[in-house]
Amino acid sequence: MLYFVIADLALIDPMYQYSLEFFTRLFNRRLDASGKSEVLQDRLAILIADVTDSVYLNICRGLFEKDKLLFSFLNAASVLRRAGDVTAEEWNCYLRGSTTDFSSYTNDAPYLEEKTYHKLLALEEAHFSFKDITKSFADAGDSATWKRILSSEEPSTIPLPPLYEDRLSPF
Repeated sequence: MLYFVIADLALIDPMYQYSLEFFTRLFNRRLDASGKSEVLQDRLAILIADVTDSVYLNICRGLFEKDKLLFSFLNAASVLRRAGDVTAEEWNCYLRGSTTDFSSYTNDAPYLEEKTYHKLLALEEAHFSFKDITKSFADAGDSATWKRILSSEEPSTIPLPPLYEDRLSPF
């Protein structure tokens, strides 16, 4: 999984070309240097942590500063996708958005731009966890919370309306 994230870095900048041979050498070095354990599960946990850290640090040394955060995000997303914590529908919505034409829909939340409202409709379409989110933005009780989130310097510190706080994953 780590190798494929690294291989995809070439899509960001052609300078980022890492071979399978490079990755294999790095991996084998970590097999020899990492902590040992007779218990299989412990050994696997040690290897996963050690290889992940080593690969991350080695690759970051060769990245432009502007690309390091993206590399971190791609690694985290890859791990979450593999674990099933981010579904294919969530990932596709994040990458592609919707192809549906929402121009005929009426924006019931006047404080939102049309473009933003259409993106919320796309979220409703893409994943059941966002069901009726446009109604929540239009709801008198929830709209105060959404407005605070939209105008905040640190929106992640403000709890979502209760239905979405329970329903949505951190991704």
